[in-house]
This record gives sequence, C-alpha cells and structure tokens, in this order.
Amino acid sequence: MVSFNYAAREVTAKIVYYGPGLCGKTTNLEELHKKMNPATRGKMVSLATDTDRTLFFDLLPVDLGTIGGFRTKLQLFTVPGQTYYNNTRKLVLKGADGVVFVADSQAAQLQANIDSYQNLAENLKENGLDINTIPLVIQWNKTDLPELAPFETLEEKVNPRKVPTNKAVAFRGDGVLETFKLISREVMKALQAKLGGQAGAAAAAAAPIAPKKVERADAAPLKVQTEQHYQGAASAEQVKAEASLEAHGIEGGKRHVEELGKLAEKLRASGDEETATLIGELRKSVAGLIEDQRRVEFRYQTMMRQINKLVKVMGEKK
Repeated sequence: MVSFNYAAREVTAKIVYYGPGLCGKTTNLEELHKKMNPATRGKMVSLATDTDRTLFFDLLPVDLGTIGGFRTKLQLFTVPGQTYYNNTRKLVLKGADGVVFVADSQAAQLQANIDSYQNLAENLKENGLDINTIPLVIQWNKTDLPELAPFETLEEKVNPRKVPTNKAVAFRGDGVLETFKLISREVMKALQAKLGGQAGAAAAAAAPIAPKKVERADAAPLKVQTEQHYQGAASAEQVKAEASLEAHGIEGGKRHVEELGKLAEKLRASGDEETATLIGELRKSVAGLIEDQRRVEFRYQTMMRQINKLVKVMGEKK
C-alpha cells in the first residue's frame, strides 16, 4: 500500500519479486542495484537464512514522473523461494503495489512455477490483495539454458492473466532492466488511476503551509528564507499539523516495528523459532533505518537554522 511523505513530497510504492526457489529473484535485485545510479538508490539490505535470502532497497527513479505533484519512490523486495518460509513470504507481500513473478524457464521446473504462482495468489489473498488485479509482470528467466519449456506452455500454465512478460538471463543482467521497466509502468498506471486525486488533494492541503518552510538542501535552486520572513505566516494549528505529517514516516515505521515484535512473539509461542528469529532480524533493520532517518532530519533542521542565522547576520551587516 502506497505511503505519502509530505515533507519530502514523495509517494512510496512497494514492488515484490516472487517465484520458486533459485529462480533468480535475488540475482534480479542484485543486478538492478548495480545498474542504478548510486545517488538514487538506497543501501541493499540482506536478511540471510540457511538456504535463501530476503533482500530490499529503496529506489528513486528520475524518469517515473509524479502523481499529484509527488515524485515516486520504489521499494524493491525479494521473498525466500523455499516453501517452509511461507510466513516470511506472506509478510513481505503485505502492502505490495506490484509483483514481478520470476519463473524458471527450464522444462523440469514447470510444476514448481505453477505451484509458486498458486502460492502467490493465496498469499496475496491473505493480505487482502487479488492476483487478478494487482499490477503484475512475469519474467521468463534462465533462457540461456538447454531443455527449456516451450514458451507457449509457460504462457498457458503460468500466465493465466496474460500479463506482460519478458525473457531474461538475470545472472548476466540481460532482461533485468527491461523487466523492471515493465513493472514500473504497470505500477505507475495503477497509482495514477487510484491515487491521482488523493495525491492532488494532499498537495492542495499542504499548500498553505509551504510559505513557512525552507526548501530542502538538495532542491535546485535553493531559496533561503529568514526567520523574520515566515514568523507568523502559519497558525499554531498549521505548524502542529505539519509537524505531525513530517513525523508520520517515523511513527508509521515504529508501528511496523511493534507489529513485527508481536508477530515474532506469536511465532515463538507456536514453536516456529526460525521464522521468529528472521523477523527479529528484520525488526532490528527497520529500527535502524528509523533511527538513521531521525538523525538525518535532526541534522537537516540544524543546518537550516544555521543558514537562517547566517542570512540574518549578513542582512544586518548590509
């Protein structure tokens, strides 16, 4: 489910790479991370198990456009492919805005693809999502190997919705970007249809507060305003409302940490110590990201106060 960051004017969408074990999900994300501009990508986070990994990172593509004046950030996730990590796969799918189903094109893996697609449908349903409506693309991976399943058979058995598909050799990077572009386009179309009005309303609601704010340091051109310029420009209620919006991302993250903690406790109580440990590691990672965000915001606010004071002093010396 998309989330809005009113302070940064960003809307974040979640894309999950799904598929059977060893189909190339992790390789897709690793190759994507390598190919993306370091200035627009977040740090790759890896949660390792004995046989599989869950990866995720943030990405802010510059060519996706905006929704109601909000630029679009993407969060890319993989899920473990092994069936005994189903609770983790279900958790990762929560709030997904789009899915890339990575299929192993080898004939011997046809049934594994079919089973994994059915598992995707079930886990989406558990999260209140529908495989027949969620933005979805399929990647036919490992097309460089011998004894491939006929693509007509793959289309018939693994693509009942007839969604866009793409052939790939992920470990070489072939088809990775093309698959990402396909799902990005599908997600953007869905978000524009679903949230265009909501984002526009949010932008309009935030507009009265804008004169009070100093633009972020990475905006161009930078416009610095003195404290005298915006003192009294917003009511106490507006300032309070804005502070609440800016804190929303951190507060929402804290709630996720609490939910993960409760889920881990339930799993431990049921004897699923392995999944509980994995969720505990994820909880620590999320908590660390929240703390990093809090520190960045604090340093940014400190810098802005310093700039304002400098402009004030320079104005008095003229």
